[in-house]
Amino acid sequence: MIYFILWISGSWKSTLIKNIKKLNLSNLAHPLSYKTRKKRDFEIDWIDAYFLSKEDFLNWINAWEFLEYALVHWDEYYWTKWSDIEESLNLWKDVLKELDLNWLIKLKKERQDLKNVYKTIFLDLPIGKLEERILQRQINVDKKELEIRLKNAFIEEENLRKLCNFDIDATKTEEEILEEVLNIIKN
Repeated sequence: MIYFILWISGSWKSTLIKNIKKLNLSNLAHPLSYKTRKKRDFEIDWIDAYFLSKEDFLNWINAWEFLEYALVHWDEYYWTKWSDIEESLNLWKDVLKELDLNWLIKLKKERQDLKNVYKTIFLDLPIGKLEERILQRQINVDKKELEIRLKNAFIEEENLRKLCNFDIDATKTEEEILEEVLNIIKN
């Protein structure tokens, strides 16, 4: 089974993934994402994600090697290779993977053959808390970009509630969120 994590920015998705990876569950795989943005100081290439050039991305796009990809925050690409997920499924492992709302919609529409292979988990965060967490991250977000992120999050939140199998309150503690996700995966 594939468990797609969908989120509102600032809902501790990365923290959740790191906490699950620390458990080293033998039956659960987490294929890494590919990104064209610069890695952050705390990130490690080939452990947290694969950080590649836009040229590499464009070459791979022509080969149709993706489950999904997106242009994020106006200038960087993020993507998932389908073969990375397929490899884990072939080893009889469950897969935990982040997925963007737009790709969930596309997946539901274009890949009906996969509808019984995945479940979706939404990390829900109130917009006021989202703004607080974005500002706490200490990344360079100007006022205009913050407004756009908050507006997009509001729209995404409405859609995600309707489309996802599970809705987790991301204002809970890291431990509570981890426990809820693990319960979903175990059942």
